Amino acid sequence: KSDPGDLLEAAVERLLANNLPRLAPQRRWEVRRREVVSNFHQYEHLARIQAIIDNDLTDTLRVEIGGDYLIAPDVTVGLHLPVGRMLHASVSCKWTIRSDRVQNIRHEAVVLTRNRRGRQPHIVAVTAEPLPTRIASIAQGSGEVDAVYHVALGQLTDAVREYGTAEQRKTLDVLMRQNRLFDLSRLPLVLSD
Repeated sequence: KSDPGDLLEAAVERLLANNLPRLAPQRRWEVRRREVVSNFHQYEHLARIQAIIDNDLTDTLRVEIGGDYLIAPDVTVGLHLPVGRMLHASVSCKWTIRSDRVQNIRHEAVVLTRNRRGRQPHIVAVTAEPLPTRIASIAQGSGEVDAVYHVALGQLTDAVREYGTAEQRKTLDVLMRQNRLFDLSRLPLVLSD
C-alpha cells in the first residue's frame, strides 16, 4: 500500500522534471526528492557547521546553537550555474494539512531563509487538503512560503461553493484574492519564469 504523501511527492517531481526543461530549455534543471540543502551552493556552509556541532564531544554547541540545519525538502529544484549548483526551489508536499505539517513547512522555510548565502529560492507548498481553513494555516502565514499550490483547485472551488460552510467559502475567497493559493498546473510556469 502506497502512502499518499509519497505519491504526491513523486507526482510533483515528475511534473517539474517533465515541464521545466520544456518551458525553459536554456537552463540546466535538476529535480530531485529529499535532497539535503547543503548540496546546493547557497547552503554548502551548513554541512560544515553541522560537522562542527556533531564533532563537539561536550555537546556545548548543540545546546547553545542547535543542530537542525541539514533539512531535505520533499522536492528540490536545482539549477546548474557558473557559480555552482543553486537551489532554485524548495517544494513541501503535504497530502493533507495538520498543525504538525504546517510547523514542518515553516521550519524548513525559516532554515532556508535565515541560513542562505546568496539568492533566496522559491519556497512553496503543494497539497490536496480539502478544507480551505486548513490551507489558510500555511497560506496566510507571515510569508514563510511564496504560495500554496493545490492539486485540484477547480474541484475544490466547486465543492466549497456548493457544500462548504460560510467560513470555508470566505476563507477560500480570501486566499484566492490574496494570490496565496493556485492550481498545481501553474507551478512549472512560475518556477520557469
